[in-house]
Amino acid sequence: MTYRAALPASLLAVALLTAGCAGPASGPAAGTPSIPTTSATIPPTTQLPPASSPAAPTDPPAAPAGFDARTVLEPLVVDDRPQPDRPYRRDDWPHWDDIDGNGCDGREDALLAATLEPAELGPACKVLSGEWMSPYDGLTTSDPAGIQIDHLVPLQNAFTSGGWRWETPRRRLFANDPSELVAVSAASNQSKGSKTPDQWRPPDGDVWCSYAVAWVRVKVTYDLTVTTSERDALGQMLDTCPVDTPRDARPGGPGDTPTGPVARPSPAPASPPPPAEAAGGGPYFANCAAARAAGAAPIRRGEPGYRDRLDGDGDGVACE
Repeated sequence: MTYRAALPASLLAVALLTAGCAGPASGPAAGTPSIPTTSATIPPTTQLPPASSPAAPTDPPAAPAGFDARTVLEPLVVDDRPQPDRPYRRDDWPHWDDIDGNGCDGREDALLAATLEPAELGPACKVLSGEWMSPYDGLTTSDPAGIQIDHLVPLQNAFTSGGWRWETPRRRLFANDPSELVAVSAASNQSKGSKTPDQWRPPDGDVWCSYAVAWVRVKVTYDLTVTTSERDALGQMLDTCPVDTPRDARPGGPGDTPTGPVARPSPAPASPPPPAEAAGGGPYFANCAAARAAGAAPIRRGEPGYRDRLDGDGDGVACE
C-alpha cells in the first residue's frame, strides 16, 4: 500500500471513537486517530462473569470509574511465575465476531471507529474506503486492506496472565472488545506481535502515554496480572504523560481528548534507564510500586532514587 505523509503526532488523542454500521459512515474528526482506552457501549455497572462461568456475557466490560493510570498501576497483581503448562492456541479465542449485534464484525467496527474520513460500506458491513492513521507509527493510508487490527494486550499475553483459566465466552468477549482493538499499520503490528511493553513500545514516543494508559485499563478491567518488568515499563511510559492535563481518562471525562496546547515533559530517551540505576548512577524507580518493592519508599528530595515525577504532591517526599 502507499502511505501518505503522517499527520502531526501531537494530534493523537486518548479517546475511544465509535461509529455505527450504516453507510456511508462517519468517523472521528480528521487528525485524531486513537488508541482506545475504554468500552463506551455499556453502562459502567456491567460486570464480567466469574472466570469459571460458562454463561456468555453480551457486552464488553466497563473500565473502573474515575480511572487514574498512575494510581491503578500500583495494585496490579505481579506474577513472575513461568507460563502455564497448557498451550496457547489462538483458535481458542474467537475473534472478529459481532458481539454487539450491529451487523459489523470486530474488524469492521474497529476500522469504522478509526477512520478519519467518512467510510464507504459494502454488503455485510464491509468497509471499502476511508482514511486511517496508525497511532503507533503515524503511517497513513486510504486502503482498508492495508490496515491491520491489533489486540492492544495480545491474546497470548492475556492467556499467560490469567486468561488460561477462562471459559470460551469470556475469551470471545475479550478478543472482540473495542477497547482491545487498534487499527494500525502492518509494519507496526508485525513488529509488536505478542510482545509486552517491556519488550516493545510504539515507534512514536508521543503515544507512549496513551498506550500505557490503555494497557493498564485493559489489565485492570479483566483482572489480568503483569510481570515486574512489564509494570516498570508501563511506569516509564506513564512518565511521558503531559504534566498539566487531567490524568482521568474515564469515558466522557476531561482527560479523554486534550483540547488545547499542552506542556510536555522533556522528550523521553530512546532507551529508558536500566531499572536498577538511573543515568547518574543512583537507583532508578519507574514508579512508586517499584520503589516500595525495593524497600526504598518513602524517598526524600536529595536521596538516591528521588524524582519529581514520584512526588505527586510536591512536598519533597516521594512515594509516601
